[in-house]
Amino acid sequence: MQDDPTTPLNHEDPGSAEMPPVSEVWGSFRLLARVGHGSFGEVYRAWDPHLEREVAVKLLLPASVEHEEDYRAILREARALAAVQHPNIVHVYGIDRHDGRVGYWTDFVRGKTLSFLLSAQGPFGYREAALIGLDVAKALSAVHRAGLLHRDIKAENVMREEGGRILLMDFGLSTLPQLQTGVAGTPTYMAPELFSGSPATVASDIYAVGVLLFYLVTGQHPVRLGGLTAREAAAAISKRRALIDLRPDLSESFMRTVSVAMEMDPAKRYASAGQLAEALAETLGAPSAAGTVSAPPKAASKTALWVAIAALLLLAVAGSALWLAGIPRWLHTANGAATAGVPATQYDQFLKAQDQLQHYYNQANIGAAISGFQEVLKADPNFALAQAGLGQAYFLQYRDSRDANLLNMAKQATAKALQLNANLAPPYITMARMEAMQGQTQLAMQQVQKAIALDPHSAEAYGALAEVYETDGRTGDALTAVQRAIDLAPDDWRWPVRLGSYYFGAGRLNEAALQLQKGVQLAPQNPIAHYDLGVVRMQLGQLDEARSDLEKALSLEQDPDTYRALGSVLVLQGKYKEAIDMDKKSIDLRPGDYHTWGNLGGAYLWAGGREQSVNAYRKAIDLAEGQRVKSPDDPSLLVELADDYASAGQIDRSEVLLRKALALSPDDPNVNYRAGETYEIMGRRAAAIPLIVKALALGYHATEFQRSPELASLRSDPAFQSALNKAKSENAVDSAKKVN
Repeated sequence: MQDDPTTPLNHEDPGSAEMPPVSEVWGSFRLLARVGHGSFGEVYRAWDPHLEREVAVKLLLPASVEHEEDYRAILREARALAAVQHPNIVHVYGIDRHDGRVGYWTDFVRGKTLSFLLSAQGPFGYREAALIGLDVAKALSAVHRAGLLHRDIKAENVMREEGGRILLMDFGLSTLPQLQTGVAGTPTYMAPELFSGSPATVASDIYAVGVLLFYLVTGQHPVRLGGLTAREAAAAISKRRALIDLRPDLSESFMRTVSVAMEMDPAKRYASAGQLAEALAETLGAPSAAGTVSAPPKAASKTALWVAIAALLLLAVAGSALWLAGIPRWLHTANGAATAGVPATQYDQFLKAQDQLQHYYNQANIGAAISGFQEVLKADPNFALAQAGLGQAYFLQYRDSRDANLLNMAKQATAKALQLNANLAPPYITMARMEAMQGQTQLAMQQVQKAIALDPHSAEAYGALAEVYETDGRTGDALTAVQRAIDLAPDDWRWPVRLGSYYFGAGRLNEAALQLQKGVQLAPQNPIAHYDLGVVRMQLGQLDEARSDLEKALSLEQDPDTYRALGSVLVLQGKYKEAIDMDKKSIDLRPGDYHTWGNLGGAYLWAGGREQSVNAYRKAIDLAEGQRVKSPDDPSLLVELADDYASAGQIDRSEVLLRKALALSPDDPNVNYRAGETYEIMGRRAAAIPLIVKALALGYHATEFQRSPELASLRSDPAFQSALNKAKSENAVDSAKKVN
């Protein structure tokens, strides 16, 4: 007994070349090409002259139907199958016999079998496999309700058409006498009871779906049965490989579903295809509707990776240490008078405070610097540089905590420094940063230009200039300014880290990684540089290196954002329980962060904890709604909240939020990407595709998209590929026009 590698096909598959037809016509159909053949028949691409369209004609071999009663039985089954209306089943239009050949015809669907897709791209992710399995189970449920069995479910008989729809194919042979007695079907997919002569049942079809799922995520069958007798095959099945041995990274709920479907005892399998669909839906985190004609809502998860990236982008806007470059290190002004008359002891204390502020990546150092500046000012209230340093330190604390009192203290200390000496550059730098943070870029530019005029060789001043440019949306000018800062202070870690952040925002990931590595070399104990490098490497797909960077950052500082980012890496590595632990540690440090609660919801979902996942998403929603009261027009908040609602199964809440977010920020790649992901979760792919394409065209990091299991089905959809190629072509034309 051997697997039949030439099972009839009902599609165009690049892996099966068309062959000349055996004859030119069958009945009224003109046979154009033979596209598949097997033990019991052949499949032709044919032309229907009555409806003037291509169809698939399947002709059974002459020996398959030797008696009139055989034909009548097949006719009854074809009629029953033709009555089954389901979007995941190829519709049967008719059956007839001509020239001694019985045949039936269906839609001719263009696409690729799962067997071909797996050989071309490797094993599927478990969520994509579960989505496919859900469609197959729903189709099978409809078939079983019609009183039919399939009897030959396998990867070669399931196709993804060009539009992305999953189709269960190759019906029509189940009534043949060869399939009613003895062993028939594809051995590697056959339930063990079939080898002992038991008839095919609903349970044996369900077993085959379990084998299909096993094959999709591993690229291997549980057991190879070629050349074995029936008794040997049954024995081999009892010793088959376990899914956990081949893919220990898979969701526990998915492995459990496959295991139940493939139980040796038919009574222990799912009682129906509908029950199998329910189990797969729970694995995906969504309610199922087995047997309904609508596509399943693709719900319950967001890609955890996006949260780490969003955290970096949020920090870049709201005060990440990446952007906090401007610690005053100046020991005298242009006229050399700033430190004149300062006692040596106070001067040494000032230098110590300056050095501590230079290493502000350790929060304790900022507090120590403030204490040091205060001690200097107690001894000499007129020490202008100490006042400037104090203002900068308060500002750094404010950027991290957003405590309005600290901002007022920073303003007061900075103003005092200018009162003492209006020719100092550092106070103008701090003022420029405060104005830029509040969106007053014109005023900020005036302040930073004053600082550069006072000290044209100050790297600090050019770092501030870069920040003002970035706030004003002038990224190219910002890159030039920060490069100037590097030229003036090549040994200062802040500037390559800042440049790395700009490159990251521009999608130039390799250049970003190079600059951040320089930052790490200049400040090996800097958790910020390690964190940022870890996030960039995560985007590059260098997961082991990213994990190492983030673990190093945590060894230096227990930071909630770093725990969350490490959780994202662990999710990508399939280590969901460890990811949950990281998210919980992040929440312990910052319990009110809705981003992390959403991340935790995703991690629980991937680990198979549907109830915990929904609870986490609900907590994220509560926190985000509280923030929405304060910031009702924040597009990033709105689109994330919409994603949380969809992931928690409250799809009706998402639509209005998505529309508002896109109206507020139509050209933001992050908003477009997250909105597209949410529409995909909602099962609205037609709305998702243009948003994802636009996000990628606007520079959204392709690595996240390419690795997102949530979007695996969309990625393989020819409609998406067509839209993406069209966008790339249009961009190329636009670029050529600009060059000319």
